[in-house]
Amino acid sequence: MASTFSNWSGLITSSPETIRPIRTLEEAKEAVNYAQEKRIPIRTVGSTHSHSPIFHNDGGMIITTDNLTGPITTDERNSTATIPAGMKLSAATQELWDQGFSFTNQGDVDVQSIAGLIATGVHGTGITHPSISSQVVDASILTATGTLIQASQTQETLEAARLNLGVLGIIMDVTFQMVPRFHLHEHHWQEKTDELIGNAHTLVINNDHFEFFWNPEDDMAYAKTLNPHKGPPNELSQTKGQYIDRAHIVFPSERTEKHTEMEYSIPYEKGLECFQKIRTLIREGTHNVVWPVEYRTVAADTGWISPAQNRKTVTISVHQGTTELHESFFREAEQIFLAYDGRPHWGKRHYLNQEQLATMYGDGWKHFWNIQRQLDPDGLFVNKYLQNLRPE
Repeated sequence: MASTFSNWSGLITSSPETIRPIRTLEEAKEAVNYAQEKRIPIRTVGSTHSHSPIFHNDGGMIITTDNLTGPITTDERNSTATIPAGMKLSAATQELWDQGFSFTNQGDVDVQSIAGLIATGVHGTGITHPSISSQVVDASILTATGTLIQASQTQETLEAARLNLGVLGIIMDVTFQMVPRFHLHEHHWQEKTDELIGNAHTLVINNDHFEFFWNPEDDMAYAKTLNPHKGPPNELSQTKGQYIDRAHIVFPSERTEKHTEMEYSIPYEKGLECFQKIRTLIREGTHNVVWPVEYRTVAADTGWISPAQNRKTVTISVHQGTTELHESFFREAEQIFLAYDGRPHWGKRHYLNQEQLATMYGDGWKHFWNIQRQLDPDGLFVNKYLQNLRPE
């Protein structure tokens, strides 16, 4: 067996039979052929920022895509950009800016690979902004037969590719709908939590992007709004907590301290009440939690297995340090999330089974796995964790 392979936090470790970096389509095809001959499953990874066992693969093959990069191809007429799957979002957004484009929204970090964004449904914040998966208009996929297909060949394949869990094949590149590049004005401040909660709905509807972190140690909220601005970059040194810069610089924050995370999407109208229950759990419970709780919003979409499927959404994220116990806290938090009709983020911790997920997503769950079986009937790209979620 190859050496062990861990996610970013170091808490999810597996011992694959082989670890293969790829940089070209031919190398990807060779990897698929090898796995077929050996009858071992494949999981493809980018930045390893997932907190779920989605790429855990004892005895299988882990394909790394750090070298699957290259120039971005833009279509100015249609405002689209085709980006290599292994390219990191931070590098892609800088190159896109130079070509006159931005993503309409981004998450709160930009370390992910492009394929990783749509494998797990990465999102930012903003009640009029859906997840990044909603901006996907095509993807090149190397299937289990070694055939390169375009997701846009059928609407069903495209829908499955937009949030794909890495089970359709090896994503080689992704084409996104872009917008003309723009600047953002950030305003961040600290406020008593109860006062901020009283104004939260107004802040959501009056700003393009709004989020806050609640700090259990001092019971204060740390809030942020982002709004489009004509630019140019300006430190606004005379205005505390405000600055203007290019969108791809303002969207992400630097998060270097290792942790693990659970996030659930709650119907928007239940979001604040659910947050208060989580706040009470941390303040009055038996768990030693000093990490902040994050509160964001996401627009409704129609994704088959999207946590924001057919509803405006609040996302609530709880965190724990890698040296602290997390499972008992996360399991108790999960029961609160489920009581508020929550749906888990695919790249973060949850403890749900196939039946629970099938109930959450209904026909979308069936449609997704039907396409997966059409493209990969023998489950070459399905690890043991996902086998347990895959319908019979």
